[in-house]
Amino acid sequence: MQNNTKKASVTEILSNVLDVCHGEGLLAPDGTVDSDVVFRRFTAEVFRQYRQDVRLREFQALMGRSSFVTEAIPDQKQYRINVEKVLAERKKKEPVAEKKEAAEKEAGNSNQERKPFNMNPFLSSLEDCCLIDDETYLEKISTGVEMTYAITVSRPMDPGHSAQGYSCLICRENFRSAMGYLHHISTHGQTLTIQESAILRRTKSALNVTLLYDEYQLMSTLKLANPEGNQVIVNGVYIYHKQFELFPIDLQEIVLEPGESRGFLIQNRLLVKSPDKYSLLITYRRGGDQWDLLEQHYLRVYEVKDFSRNQERYNEDVITPGYLGKYLPPKDLCTLAANNFEVVSSYTPAEKKLHDDIRAYYHADPKTRLNASNYCQTLELLTHIQDLKIQCDLAQYRAEDATITPTQMQRLYRIDTAHFTSLPVNLAEGDIVQLTIDRSGDSRKVQGTIAQILYDHIVVELDGRVQADCRYKFELQANRLVCRLELNALDIVRRHELAPLFFPSEAPKKRAWRKVEMITAWVNCSMADNVEQQTAVRNILNRVSDPLPYIVFGPPGTGKTTTIVEAIVQICSHHPTARILVAAQSNAACDEVAIRLMKHLAPKMLFRIYSRSAGKRLGEIPENLQQISNLAGGTHRWPTWEEVYKTKILICSLSICGRLVQSRIRSNHFRYVFIDECGSASEPAALTALAGMVSSRGRLNASVVLAGDPYQLGPVIRSELAAKMGLGMSMLERLMNLPVYQKDPITKLYNTQLITKLVKNYRSHEALIKFSNEQFYDGELQCLASSQVSLAENWRWLPNKTFPIILHTVFGSNKRSQKSKSFMNQTEIDTVEFYLDFLLKTGINDRKIAQEDIGIISPYQLQVQRLKQMCQDKQWPSLEIGSVEQFQGREKLVIILSTARSHTPDVGFLNNVKRLNVALTRAKALLIVIGNSNTLQTDPNWYEFIKYCTTKEAIVGRCFGLDAKRIVERTNRDARFDALFNVLV
Repeated sequence: MQNNTKKASVTEILSNVLDVCHGEGLLAPDGTVDSDVVFRRFTAEVFRQYRQDVRLREFQALMGRSSFVTEAIPDQKQYRINVEKVLAERKKKEPVAEKKEAAEKEAGNSNQERKPFNMNPFLSSLEDCCLIDDETYLEKISTGVEMTYAITVSRPMDPGHSAQGYSCLICRENFRSAMGYLHHISTHGQTLTIQESAILRRTKSALNVTLLYDEYQLMSTLKLANPEGNQVIVNGVYIYHKQFELFPIDLQEIVLEPGESRGFLIQNRLLVKSPDKYSLLITYRRGGDQWDLLEQHYLRVYEVKDFSRNQERYNEDVITPGYLGKYLPPKDLCTLAANNFEVVSSYTPAEKKLHDDIRAYYHADPKTRLNASNYCQTLELLTHIQDLKIQCDLAQYRAEDATITPTQMQRLYRIDTAHFTSLPVNLAEGDIVQLTIDRSGDSRKVQGTIAQILYDHIVVELDGRVQADCRYKFELQANRLVCRLELNALDIVRRHELAPLFFPSEAPKKRAWRKVEMITAWVNCSMADNVEQQTAVRNILNRVSDPLPYIVFGPPGTGKTTTIVEAIVQICSHHPTARILVAAQSNAACDEVAIRLMKHLAPKMLFRIYSRSAGKRLGEIPENLQQISNLAGGTHRWPTWEEVYKTKILICSLSICGRLVQSRIRSNHFRYVFIDECGSASEPAALTALAGMVSSRGRLNASVVLAGDPYQLGPVIRSELAAKMGLGMSMLERLMNLPVYQKDPITKLYNTQLITKLVKNYRSHEALIKFSNEQFYDGELQCLASSQVSLAENWRWLPNKTFPIILHTVFGSNKRSQKSKSFMNQTEIDTVEFYLDFLLKTGINDRKIAQEDIGIISPYQLQVQRLKQMCQDKQWPSLEIGSVEQFQGREKLVIILSTARSHTPDVGFLNNVKRLNVALTRAKALLIVIGNSNTLQTDPNWYEFIKYCTTKEAIVGRCFGLDAKRIVERTNRDARFDALFNVLV
């Protein structure tokens, strides 16, 4: 009887096999399973049904396309399976199986002989899901390499010769010293020319040599094939660089039978892009022959036109951000904000309750008031409070009769701050501006954004052209995009029930079945002696903290970015298929990581996404970064999904992460997420790189690494109320306050399964970090900086010749602009000018000091502007001057700090201990602090620093008395603020 039983499709066979593996307990709790387990069962079932063998590459392609597979782990020969989908498919099949069994019994054909089946549907289905053949793939992208055959020479065999450290393959001579080797090898020419001689005779090549160059990976393949009818024995394969360096690729003897080929892996770091030629050298002999053959190929790896410039390739599937809610603040909260959160009798019951809730939360214990149950609600409230504060601030900055001045750039205009009724001090680039012009009753409005903020004027980019000879009404509006993205992230946290993940109480149990990856070589040689950096990289690579975030605690100058870059490169080496997201609050931090990664990885492994505003500052972005970004071609464009999904490492700011979530990026795409400078990002901002980006219900689909320092400047929060209620605390700092991330009370050590503290400082002179080391880092930092940091010792202007810190006390007077709350101090400006003039003219200990070696810091914006004006007048254009925030993460050989505040009852916002720590740890060799010591010592932390300098006899200038009784525990600013909620005090 003819068998009409329908054969299972390839997908159905795979589903059945995975179901069997799950039932037999072969799937690990997280869904991982050995590939050979699935492969054996799958091929056996295919052969049973189709009498057809399945090649391994076909199976791998099928798994790569299957919806059952969430991740391929080729280095461990494993797949991660979606267990929920397997179980769901099982439920679907149960009633179908019952009906099928009943039908077969009724037909009586369950044991009938099967009819041979047409193989075409099976073969075509496998071909459809097969991406590309492995070798074809390599050949398709091997367009960046040029290999030219040079020569093959024969010579008598010399069994007694073996290549050693300094060896010439042409002459078969070994040398004892590098000098002797270099002198000899230079006689063969810069590109190593092999010339015929009485011993070296030109002959015909016995090999076909092909280089399959893969820029996407760390390794490429050299393929040697034997086209002859005789056996060929290969003795060694080498690459010879123009610097006379010989790199062995393979030194084992390999026999190639007629028609046989063999592949050799070459590290891509040896194939450096260069206009110069390298030499590929192969030593071999024919079987039974007494002649040794030396073959040379010239090799040149050149820069291919960057794929991101090819617009035709990406004319479809451009990322388009989807719907994003408005997330407007609640009306009750708007009423409270309009009344500056003061108690007002006209509040409705709902408004009064909200005020009471805010007041109670304000006075609660900062370490415990935020928890998993109120996580989303509280952070949403604080984000709305900041949103309202920004809107209120911008609303008061108005100019009713302003003129504008065109700049040299199209659509960029200058507006002088003198037109405003109050000086706009809380602005941010990207804030929205609106110009209104009334002519004969006809009102016209033009919108734009703030492009640049300076002391005396603002540069705006308008959406349309305007006339410069008109009078305009100028208004500012908040750009709420970042706020909405953060609120969207919190909304996803609520829907995915993620809050409990951010309040862990214990470290995860170690998984005995997980393979531990060993690191045998470090990309950065300096890590060879740094145990802490090695521990962090090894634990990140092996994901030992999952599902909890891993924290890299990096105090100033301890190589935090170096550690992150090393970890990413090691992941690329050990997990070639893993996709990595690198995010940071600032573009500067993203650029720094990208630049360092480009030193170790092929450019096409990286893709940097910039926001639209970056298109206005192309001149500030390095050309090599532009070429691997969505700025390639000289203009900003949104990237394509192909660029996002096919690139191994994606680097972008946290706000861009929110835009990708808005565009519905696949939440299981990234295997690792790094958030650099996490201490300077608010918790809602950090969530934009996690919620929706790598999350599903109740879990994070990627390993999360948070890098930063909780003792340096935190998030920039424009609402003081929101900051005091916890929005000013980063996710990194809050997690480090949890018991599971803190030091063991007995051993005084961190649990390296969750956190590693870097302790070796490579930046500064020991005296420059000692104060911060003892105040904030438990005295654990070790100074390992180069001898360059000691150049200021014995400088004639040092009060203590072995202590490169000067505390110069001046008693200047504060001045304020009529429209600004910021301070300036002319006496301190004059003192800064004195030190600059001396340093730039005479240097330090006969060492010339350039303008680029010096950084000038002041916490007050008005003082920064006046210092810039002074340097401009003195024609010192290359001196860098900025606020403490602008210098975070930076370093200079010499730092001059002007505190500006003088003759006030307290230090105001200078009491921020994180601001003090950052300001004091930017210098490498010399720190000069200028200020009024009587005023500064009213703060307990400044008092300790002045005491430190007094003990070291490092004070010059006006005399003063150090008195602990002057310390003011709470500033007037704090007292006035707490009065808002004095009912519970």
